[in-house]
This record gives sequence, structure tokens and C-alpha cells, in this order.
Amino acid sequence: MRLDILRRGSSRLFAMMALGLAVAACAGAPPEKLILPEITFANQPKLTFAAGSVETIQEYLPSAQPPHIELNIPQPPSVVAARWTRDRVALDNSQQNRVTVIIKKAAVTEVDLKKTPGLRGSFTEDQIARFDTEVEMAVEIRDARGFRIGEASAAARRSTSMSEKATLNDRDLIIHGLVRETMMDVNRELERNIRQYMALYVR
Repeated sequence: MRLDILRRGSSRLFAMMALGLAVAACAGAPPEKLILPEITFANQPKLTFAAGSVETIQEYLPSAQPPHIELNIPQPPSVVAARWTRDRVALDNSQQNRVTVIIKKAAVTEVDLKKTPGLRGSFTEDQIARFDTEVEMAVEIRDARGFRIGEASAAARRSTSMSEKATLNDRDLIIHGLVRETMMDVNRELERNIRQYMALYVR
């Protein structure tokens, strides 16, 4: 009888230890990486050009050289800017013109910020990094001879900072939002300028 009681007690102890180890393992496991939505302009109306072809030219070369982080983020603005052509440009094939979308700048940089020194720093939630975006795009239309007959451009800059309590997922979310808002700024200005300066060739 005593042996049976000891066995039951050992089984309970083993179960409690296993449960404790499982909880500890879960607590120590890194959080799942966020899967962020693709930044698109698919919900925007098409800009239909009196042209028969379109191309995108990447003048800006993304970099991983500090402080640049364009090559280390899931959706760099150069990729989103190229997506703008896909989502927003349409052709009516009424003329032998060519539309060219030029990505002149598509930068994202990260700058470390100084923490509050001394005892005061122990009670202060500091911003430890600042992210800056800068995007510039242009749209040209050229006739069959290659002469430029219309042009519009747009540029935008934004900045935001990150708290020292931010997680890696928080960081990804902050950068994703920053790129999205910068690209939406460019999108709005570019459409406005296209309709103003290229009115003869777009509807």
C-alpha cells in the first residue's frame, strides 16, 4: 500500500515538473514573426495614359551600408515604388507614346539615439532609434521619336522613433507603417501633378 502511494505521488510530481518545463519553454520561446500585409495601390483608380508601353527605371540603388537599412526590411520603398507602376498605370494604346516611371530615391535610414544618462535614465523610457524615409519618383511620357512630351514628379519624407521597450515585431511594424505612409504621400502628390502637368495624356 505504501509503495502504491509513493508511486502515485511520484507520478503527480513528474506531471507537475513536466508542466512547469513546458510553461517555461513557452515563456522563453521567441514570439512569432509578424507577417505584414503587402503595401499596394490596388484600391486606387487607374491612371490611363495615351500610350502603348510602360517601363520602370530604378535609378536609386538600395543599400545596407549604415545608416541605410533598405536591404534589411521586408518591403523596401524601391519595391513598393515599382509596385505603383503595376497598380496605377494603364495604357489605352491610342498613341505610340511610352510611359516611364523613374524611382529617383527610395531610402530608409536608422539612427541610434542617446539614452538619458545617470539615475534619471533608470526612470526614463527613452527613444533609442529614429527611422527616416525619403522617396522621390517621376513619370515621363515620350513620343515615338523619343522626345519627352510630359513630365510630373513627387517627393516625400517622414520620420519616426522607437522606444527602448519595443520588440523586434514592434520595430518591423513601425518601419512598415513609415514606408506605407511615405509612399501614400508620394502617390497623392504624383497623381495630383500628373493630372495638372500631363492632362493632355492621361485620364
